[in-house]
Amino acid sequence: MAAFMRMLRVPRSAAYHLRREEPSDDTGNGPAGGSEFCEGGAVSKQAIVVGGGVIGVAAAHYLNLSGWQVTLIERGEIGQGCSYANACLIVPSHAAPLPGPGVLPQAARWLLRPDSPVYVRPRLDGGFLDWSRRFLRACSAKAARSGTDALRGAGAAGLALFDELVSMWRLEFGYARRGLLNVFVTEEGFARAAHERERLQRAGIRARVLLREEALAFEPALSPRIVGGLYAEGDAHGDSYAYVHALAVSVQSRGVRIVTGRPVRRLLARAGRVEGIVARNPDERIPADLVVLAAGAWTPALLAPLGVRFPLQPAKGYSCTVSGYRRPPSVPLFVEERRVAITPLGDRLRIGGTLELAGYRPGINERRYQAVVRAAQEVLADPPDAGRGEAWMGYRPLMADGLPVIDRVPGIDGLIVAAGHGTLGFTLSPITGRLVADLAEGRPPAVPLAPFRFSRF
Repeated sequence: MAAFMRMLRVPRSAAYHLRREEPSDDTGNGPAGGSEFCEGGAVSKQAIVVGGGVIGVAAAHYLNLSGWQVTLIERGEIGQGCSYANACLIVPSHAAPLPGPGVLPQAARWLLRPDSPVYVRPRLDGGFLDWSRRFLRACSAKAARSGTDALRGAGAAGLALFDELVSMWRLEFGYARRGLLNVFVTEEGFARAAHERERLQRAGIRARVLLREEALAFEPALSPRIVGGLYAEGDAHGDSYAYVHALAVSVQSRGVRIVTGRPVRRLLARAGRVEGIVARNPDERIPADLVVLAAGAWTPALLAPLGVRFPLQPAKGYSCTVSGYRRPPSVPLFVEERRVAITPLGDRLRIGGTLELAGYRPGINERRYQAVVRAAQEVLADPPDAGRGEAWMGYRPLMADGLPVIDRVPGIDGLIVAAGHGTLGFTLSPITGRLVADLAEGRPPAVPLAPFRFSRF
């Protein structure tokens, strides 16, 4: 079991250096203070972003570009949550909500297998029961269609922003737009490939079905044990941990204050308005004109004291990173029947998958972790050695209807929530940051916000 609990080593290319800073006090002096008049009579705009993952750092970036003085506060270290060792995919082609008309029959079959892609630990927790009821209501075909349209539209807009971040801001994180090859290992699964291709084409995503020999010619790293493939053009990948650090260094160089190792205890609220945060202990109050909650799976705990119910559940995901892998695929792979991603990251191979709804239970389930690794061994001609891999677990923030919330909190001024992105946090990172800035500035949103509003609950 020791192999499963080793800390994942960070590649040297991702070791960006952030300055450690302390938040200023509550006197209003310094970047964390409240509104004050600047030279010429302009009003300064002070924002606090809670959360140092891909969503929070992107929000800090776009708020900074919009003229806000930003303090980003992270409970641990930058990028140490879901951004640390996820599947590293940027995939509008896979942008779809988890609930859908075919999910319940499939989930019922999966629940009987301890190594299945999805595991639900039944419990009588009130929040989980409420989440489950909302999830069931979201399993209609109509909800799935509208949710998929919203996520794919946001994903496509986000992909364009990734291109901009790389070209304009010179971020280096191994970004490449090589597409995604969905791999099928059963005839039953491959029979759905043509239908899925049509759905992607209708969404404006070019895709083509590959028979076994065509798939093997397209990607020589595959094993002849596969049945076929579906290649989606335009998708991208990159090292999410290197991305969040590169962007954090960029925003810090432009004046954003980044404070790490500082848990936020609660929000400061008075008379229907959030006025800042309390961090670390009751005496450390940091005022602001705007607070952005981008705390991932920890967001509900910060909203609850304000009387805001937030139907989010943590969904564990596992990954295995193999260094020095000899024959990496040239494009990322997704094993459809196993729901496992295989992503080349330089001289490393990232294997990620599973969705485990079991609350905030720490640790890795060895059987389920091994099932993720076996999926890669099943489809690669050179099966990776799990003994050489390094294990990781993260809590994906999963909303009941599968869509994130990106919105001002109704009835509470000065508070924006950007959380609940599930498996699409990396994909939706830039567009979420842009939408947060649009909300803060009161300008028209870059993409329609209605699907991501609080009002849907």
